Amino acid sequence: MAGANAANPQGDGSRTLQQALGNAPDSRVDPERATELASMLVEMAATLDQVAWSTWKIVNPNSPLKRGAPAKATMARFVAGDAEVTRERVRSELERLRQMLAALTAAVGQTGRVYAQKHVDRFAPGEIERSAKMSAGASGMLVGHEVKCWRKYVELAGPLDAQAIERELLGAMSAYAESLLKGLNK
Repeated sequence: MAGANAANPQGDGSRTLQQALGNAPDSRVDPERATELASMLVEMAATLDQVAWSTWKIVNPNSPLKRGAPAKATMARFVAGDAEVTRERVRSELERLRQMLAALTAAVGQTGRVYAQKHVDRFAPGEIERSAKMSAGASGMLVGHEVKCWRKYVELAGPLDAQAIERELLGAMSAYAESLLKGLNK
C-alpha cells in the first residue's frame, strides 16, 4: 500500500482517520469502506454547503460574507492533486462552512426569543397604555382611555404584515448570526 511503512502498515492517512474517528491508532481500516465513507461525507458536505449559503443569501442578501467556490469543487481539486488547493485551504473552507452552519443554527434558536421579546415590548397592554397616555393631548379630551389605547395599538400594528414580520425575523437572525461569525473570526 502506498504511503505505508513498517511501523504503520496502513499509512499516515489511516492514522489520521482513526484519530478523527476516536479509534486507537493501530485499529484496522478497511480501505474500501474508508473510501465509501469519504464519498458519503463529501456528498453531505456539498449538500450542506449549498443549503447554508443559499439560506444565508435569503437571510442577508446584502452581507459581505459570500460563498467561495463550492466545497465539492474544492475537495475534487484537492483529491486530484491541484497544487493550488492545499490541505490547509480545504480545512479552512470546511471550517468556514462549519462556522456558517453553527451561526445559522444558533440564530434560529435565538431569533424566536428576540422577536418575541420585541413583540411583547411593543404590544404589551402596559406599554400600549403608557404610549396612549403620552400622546393623550393629540387625541382629544372627549375620547375615552380604551379608545386611545386601541388607536395606539392600531398605530403600532399598522405597518405589520407578513412581509414586515419576515423582514424583522430575518433581520434578527442575520444580526445574531453575523455577531457570532465576527466573534469567531477575531
